[in-house]
Amino acid sequence: MDLSRLKWPLLIIAVALGCWLLTEGGINWMYGRFTQSPPGSDAKLDEVNEQGLSQLGGFLFKTFRYAKAREVFEEQMKRFPNGKNYMWTLFRVAKIDEKQENPRESVKKLSWLRDQNAHEKDDRIPDKDMLQLRIDKLNEVNESGVVGGGR
Repeated sequence: MDLSRLKWPLLIIAVALGCWLLTEGGINWMYGRFTQSPPGSDAKLDEVNEQGLSQLGGFLFKTFRYAKAREVFEEQMKRFPNGKNYMWTLFRVAKIDEKQENPRESVKKLSWLRDQNAHEKDDRIPDKDMLQLRIDKLNEVNESGVVGGGR
């Protein structure tokens, strides 16, 4: 059976679907897929959904859609407070706080991650010294004077 005539229509459909997934409708569809089942009903599904929300939020963050990324990340942290991506997600929310000119909140999150020695639990997060440098820089540049910024 010769399927060569289907090659171009299938390629066009795949590209169109890929482009649609980058739109607000596609993002909302993926968000709905990862949040449709209640957490705790199936451990494997929870792992897939947590990872999906993490990747979706990461994509939104990288495409400068910080408000939507925050929404996805906060939902992920609410649904999976003991998930393997929790601390990494909190670190990315701290970066969003920084980008949205909310240094006090960023410093609070970074200080908590530093105090929890988050790098030992997730090597994607900078080590204590790097977190402290970031905290010091945020405090210095923004003169936020947040308590908890010290060691």
